[in-house]
This record gives sequence, C-alpha cells and structure tokens, in this order.
Amino acid sequence: MDKVKKALIIIAIYAALGIVLMLFIIHYYGDLGRKEAIEKQEKVKATVTSLDPHILEGNYGTVYDVIYEYTAENRTHYFGIIVLRTDDINYAKSFIGNEVEIFIDGKGNCIRVSEIENFNVEYYKNWCIIIGAIIAAYTIVWVAMIIRENIIPAPKTKKPRKE
Repeated sequence: MDKVKKALIIIAIYAALGIVLMLFIIHYYGDLGRKEAIEKQEKVKATVTSLDPHILEGNYGTVYDVIYEYTAENRTHYFGIIVLRTDDINYAKSFIGNEVEIFIDGKGNCIRVSEIENFNVEYYKNWCIIIGAIIAAYTIVWVAMIIRENIIPAPKTKKPRKE
C-alpha cells in the first residue's frame, strides 16, 4: 500500500505541474498575439463599456475593474481589462464611455498603447522553461525512485515448463 501512495503522490505532483505549465503556455501564446498587435502598429480607439466586479471574501466588499471593447469592420471583436481596483462604484462607472487607444492585430489580439512600456513577451516564456526544467528534473527523481525502491514492480515472467 505504501508503494501505491508514493505512486499517487508522484502522479498528483505531475498533474499539478502540468496544469501550471499549461496555464503559462496559454498566457505566453496570448502575449505573442499582443506582440503581433504591437508590431502591426494598427492603432484604434476602444470604448470602456462595462465593469468587472470582484467580490472580496469577508467584509472587504467589492472592487471593480473596467472593460474596454472594440469591434473592427471585419467583425473581429477585441476586449481587455483596465486593472483599476477601486471599491468606489461611482468612480469606476465614471470610466464607462471613455476611449482608450489600443493596437490590434486583425486576429482578436490587442494591447493598450499605455501598456507597451511595461510589456515583456519573454515573461511567460521564461516561466514555461523553468517549469519544464522542474518537470524534467522531477522525472529523473521519479525514475530513480522507481529503480531504487521498485515502486512500480516489473511484470513477472512465467518460466517455461520442462517436460
């Protein structure tokens, strides 16, 4: 039973690392689209259309971010969030109807012009490499444990009968 527990723990850790890696890969590909939008330099004005409330646990209330949207002539829809993090709903509502400049790529990816200064497409790529290296190292440890402790027993072969 101890070997089964160890095997289940190994699988659970692999699953957790795999999920984290997939999330970083998704973010990285999103950033590649945003990079393409920057490179195309097609600037348009998006309109702030709504609020994104975040209900905080306990008695901390609600904070709001604002959402901007733009629909191109080819019906491609672009949207993003301006991280405002205010608990004043009237202040957050005051942004609705305002315009923000964004770069678009023609494929649904966009980035606010004001975000370009701090944009780093390599951020999630670097995390993917780090997590991939952790998974590789973990695989080496896992294989060593299998060999050393025989966690997953080798199948028993039948000896041929002598007649």
